[in-house]
Amino acid sequence: MVLYQIAIGVIVALLLWGFIKLTFHSMLWIIGIAILASLIVPGAFLFLSGLLFILIGMLATLGIMFILGAFRP
Repeated sequence: MVLYQIAIGVIVALLLWGFIKLTFHSMLWIIGIAILASLIVPGAFLFLSGLLFILIGMLATLGIMFILGAFRP
C-alpha cells in the first residue's frame, strides 16, 4: 500500500511539473509575441499582457485548489 501511494505521488509530481513547465514556456512565448506585436501594432501589447495576467491568475487558482485538495480528508 505504501509503495502504491509513493508511485501515485511520483506520477502526480511528474504531471504537475510538466504542467508548470508547459505554462512557463507558454508565458515566455506570449511575452515574446507581445513584444514583437507591440512594435507593429501599438495597442497589441496591452491586449496580450492582459491575456498573460489571465493565464497567471488561472495557474494561481489551480495551485490553490491543488493545495486545498491535499488537505481534504
